[in-house]
Amino acid sequence: MGRSILPRHFIFSVLLLLALVSVYIFFEARRFQDELLRQTEAKGLALADAMEGNIRGSVSANALLEEQIGQRLLDNARLIDELLQYPPTDEKALQQIAAANRLKKIELLDLKGQPLTAFPAPSRGRMGAMMGRLRELPPESPPEQRRTMMTFMWGRRWRLPQEQTPAPPKVAEKKFWEGSVFGVAIGARSFPGIIAVHANADYIVNFRKQIDVQRQVEDLGRQADIEHVALVDNDLKVLADTDPQRINRRLDDPLLKEMKSNQGLGRKIVEQPDGSRRFDVVKAVTVNGSQLGFLEIGLSLKSTEAAWQRSLRAMAVFGLGILAVGILGMGAIFYNQRGHLQKVRALEQEINRKERLSELGNMAATVAHEIRNPLNSVSMGLQRLKAEFTPTGDAEEYAHFLNLMQDEVHRLNTIVEQFLSLARPLKLNQEQIPVGEFLGEITTLMAADAHTTKVDIELKVAPNLPLLRADRNYFKQLLLNLVLNGVQAMPAGGRLSMAAIAEQEFLRLDIIDQGIGIEAENLSKIFQPYFTTKANGSGLGLAIARRIAEAHGGKIAVESRPGQGSCFRVLLPFAGAET
Repeated sequence: MGRSILPRHFIFSVLLLLALVSVYIFFEARRFQDELLRQTEAKGLALADAMEGNIRGSVSANALLEEQIGQRLLDNARLIDELLQYPPTDEKALQQIAAANRLKKIELLDLKGQPLTAFPAPSRGRMGAMMGRLRELPPESPPEQRRTMMTFMWGRRWRLPQEQTPAPPKVAEKKFWEGSVFGVAIGARSFPGIIAVHANADYIVNFRKQIDVQRQVEDLGRQADIEHVALVDNDLKVLADTDPQRINRRLDDPLLKEMKSNQGLGRKIVEQPDGSRRFDVVKAVTVNGSQLGFLEIGLSLKSTEAAWQRSLRAMAVFGLGILAVGILGMGAIFYNQRGHLQKVRALEQEINRKERLSELGNMAATVAHEIRNPLNSVSMGLQRLKAEFTPTGDAEEYAHFLNLMQDEVHRLNTIVEQFLSLARPLKLNQEQIPVGEFLGEITTLMAADAHTTKVDIELKVAPNLPLLRADRNYFKQLLLNLVLNGVQAMPAGGRLSMAAIAEQEFLRLDIIDQGIGIEAENLSKIFQPYFTTKANGSGLGLAIARRIAEAHGGKIAVESRPGQGSCFRVLLPFAGAET
């Protein structure tokens, strides 16, 4: 017999499917979260690389500009040193040179850096001819001509032959800033002292502002999803920050300290006071092969976490969909499997029942033969006693005794006939029977017994029912058994209803009583041979009724509630229906 699929098997399968879906959602969510963090890190690294390139370019451009301006000023200072060797170079001539070359001022200092008290006397040198040509220009000559010559003079780098150049004082060349003024200082050859040339460097300052690292840091910090950008030197002092108030502060950041020790690339997730999280990327910044410091970029994880939450919800919905489909699929499989097993069990029970009936038939043939012969002899003897012998006294009692014995013989013979009809195949003599008329005959036959027990029989027949093809005697036996059971189930009286309707190609007969009902544990046993709850019952009536219904290609079923009555339902095919 096939094993039944219990509800716990289905529940276990659902729990297993739920566990698998949960594991899938968990690992897929972790994988997606890691992927989002990797993308955030890649974005931070790309920004850090771009920012490092900008910083490197800014520093290099600023250094190159200062170098070019400083070199030009040094050339001017050396040229002035040459001019001071020839008369009539005086303070007015220096002012003209400063104006022509857009210099802020030209200072002549002693070796201690103090202004000279007297203008140095000019000395002789190679520049005499050129200065002579400059002096030979008539006063009415255009200013542009004089400025062009002097600009040309200041724009070249003059070098005197080593043997004609006097040894300069041992003063190192120096570049310096005074606010927005950029200057250079050289040791003079024309006099024992220092020549300092100052230039207004507003355009350098403006250029610095345009390429300023702080400005670039602030511009980067205004981009979406960027919360913090900082450039610190090797001592963790802030050089530039999206928060200008932090500039020149020294940071106590464990990640920066670790980067200072290990170099390479740093990354971490920072929990912020408002409960949000930030992903920090730290990268070392190098300029011309030397490390300038570290660049720290803090990326907001709000959009990343929002995307992760949306993805998690989508995966949860997808997982629930899979779970629902899986449960429905498994439910359908379990339902079909259970139905299949029920059919298998029903077939097994039917086979077992038929095997028992077959064995019962073999036994019935033997028992019937052994019993019917003596019964026939007893019946014949009783008939002879009744016909051939006359009692000498009390004839009435003698006749009653013989009738009683004949009734018992008849009852025993009926039991044997029922026993045989249950065991051997039924030989049907089918004919077309009008249902309403036939049920009326059954009602008439049972009227006397029903009246005795105060039972009212109610007949309901649907109009225009097709003819029923059945064996009249067996069909009558089936209905009489069911009606008799209904009447006997109502010892205190009641109503017994017989209803006939057409249900597709079958005749449906409902015999409903208001009796004591059948206990739930007995419902599956009432059609078994010899099962009965009646004191004088044989237990063969319902078994024979079922056998008759099945022989006609139909079936019989029962519904009952204790104390509320029972309903026996018979389905038999109409004439012409395939069975």
